[in-house]
Amino acid sequence: MKKDKELFRSWTIIDLDNFRYNVEQLKSHMASDTLYMQIVKADAYGHGSIEIAREAEKLGVHWLGVANSDEGVLLRLENINSRILVLSPSFESEIETLVTYDLTPSISDIDFAQALNVYAKKHNKKLPIHILFDTGMGRAGFLWEEAKTIASVLKGLKNLQIDGLSSHFSMSETEDISFTETQNKRFKTIIEIFKNIGIDPLYKHIANSAAIINCPQSCHTMVRAGLLSYGIYTADNLKNKIKLKPVMTFKSKIGLIKEFPENVGISYNQTFITKNITKAAILPIGYGDGYNFLLSNCGKVLIHDTICPILGRVTMDMIIVDISHVKNAKVGDEVTLIGSEKTHSISIEELSSFYNGLTYEMACNLGRRAQRIYIREHKDTAIEPISRRTFIAKDFTDTTLEKVIQTSLNQRLNSSEIGSIVYQEVLKKLFYQADREISWKRDFVHEIVLSETDLDPLVSKFFYHTKTKLRYKKRLTNDTFKIVCATSPEDLEQYILSPDVEYRWLLDSKIDLVNSFQIDKIMIDDLVLHHSIIQHSTPENEFSNLEIECSHPKLSELLGKEVQFTIDTITYYPKNKHQLTIYIAELTKGITMTFDFAHTNIESVEIIPIFSGKEKYPHEKIKGKKIVMKSSSDEWFFPNSGVVFVW
Repeated sequence: MKKDKELFRSWTIIDLDNFRYNVEQLKSHMASDTLYMQIVKADAYGHGSIEIAREAEKLGVHWLGVANSDEGVLLRLENINSRILVLSPSFESEIETLVTYDLTPSISDIDFAQALNVYAKKHNKKLPIHILFDTGMGRAGFLWEEAKTIASVLKGLKNLQIDGLSSHFSMSETEDISFTETQNKRFKTIIEIFKNIGIDPLYKHIANSAAIINCPQSCHTMVRAGLLSYGIYTADNLKNKIKLKPVMTFKSKIGLIKEFPENVGISYNQTFITKNITKAAILPIGYGDGYNFLLSNCGKVLIHDTICPILGRVTMDMIIVDISHVKNAKVGDEVTLIGSEKTHSISIEELSSFYNGLTYEMACNLGRRAQRIYIREHKDTAIEPISRRTFIAKDFTDTTLEKVIQTSLNQRLNSSEIGSIVYQEVLKKLFYQADREISWKRDFVHEIVLSETDLDPLVSKFFYHTKTKLRYKKRLTNDTFKIVCATSPEDLEQYILSPDVEYRWLLDSKIDLVNSFQIDKIMIDDLVLHHSIIQHSTPENEFSNLEIECSHPKLSELLGKEVQFTIDTITYYPKNKHQLTIYIAELTKGITMTFDFAHTNIESVEIIPIFSGKEKYPHEKIKGKKIVMKSSSDEWFFPNSGVVFVW
């Protein structure tokens, strides 16, 4: 995936091997029969809740902890089957979601418990709950002194099943654990009160990451591991008690190099003035990427294993660093903001200490706009694209579908306010405008075959001869449609949402457009269509894009009916691209994608799926130099889906 990194402005590397190591280290401090809950709230503290949850399941983790129902829903949509506890108080409006997605709520309020019981009784269910008590945290939960009254009331709610008792430590990371022990004593009192009235749930948990190490007697039957599992220490006193490995690395690259004369102000408000001629690198990240504004004039990065201080204020999209002492620095060079190089390293703990900040906050915020790369066994295994959207593809009631869409937007945009705006102004119109019908395809089959051409040696040197075969079923809405070929992504982009365009192909600008893209076969059902070329020109390029109009006199008779599209082309693909993307532009049900490079000198191809839908990882079948990716016929995929083949 090295080639992909060259395209990124910034990226985080999530080392799943280190995550696995940290979990094993934490478990070694616990009794063998103690259960383990992995906390994945706040997108797993910025590490990616979906991949972390999948890895946790492989490790045999018993529970996952999320902050709210939205986070739990997203895990369920990704086929995460572990038990999920919603740690924060839930609202009555979320009850249907909790039940639908099998999420266990933490109960802190009698009114909510009674409303949940009414819902359960109405639907003839007995719903599992955990009861949360405040033993000194001063936050959510019933007051511990009220445990006897609360126990009696909850026991009377016959459609609720008390599966767990919980509390939360307020200062377990400190060296002095006297108050932690006080809280634990109170929690044990609560356990006894419930036991005395015949309630003895399996799951009793108060210990967080730090308590596993500093107060092991508080582990009870289950622990909740958070920040330490990601290799981030919550206090210095823990460093000598457990050895952990950081899971996240944050990288960027030099976007611009400038030389400033002496006595020049750097960045907003000129909070840094150069004393000498200063060579500086401008990096394309800032507080919009989670790199805290308070690191202005005090943060540092690594370039060529050399410490480079930040000059002036951190801005939304850029920071400036001093590279006067860095040899041979150039635009595009990799920069480490969090992580290790040969002899130096920068940790989240160190960086947050520069401004007396919280490691939790920094971990959650870092890399908001960064590509996220996962590695296992020291190899890149997956890239989670920023553009990926998480939707569910089953049939839902309108209210449930709205909830899923808004949840996905909130998560991906890191803002419930922005997500709501996008939903209200864009998606809701798409779904509810009476005069607009949603287009979708099914049984989508796309095959691409690359081969070396024995034609013009110049062409053979730079391009693969390429045959594409496309098949799908779709309701016919126009009696004519277009196939488009362009020489720039910008030109092609204008056709992405055009309802009359059925196929798009990008050609290199160095090759003759008109003579390098041919229709081999174009059919609707058994009708062979007529096709004619429409040429477009610009002052810079006589033919920058190509439109091919397809028609048949009998197509008007098929309007409104589902038909079979067949589109076969013969064209070229640039050898220097080193990657090819099959892209889905419309809602699609059931896919088969084939990439055949048997007749090329390409040795191996890496597969990067970027599917948006319930099934994120369609089945892969690799036979020699032929790759086939196939989903079940009833699986839906949303636009922005596809697969990238990299060689």
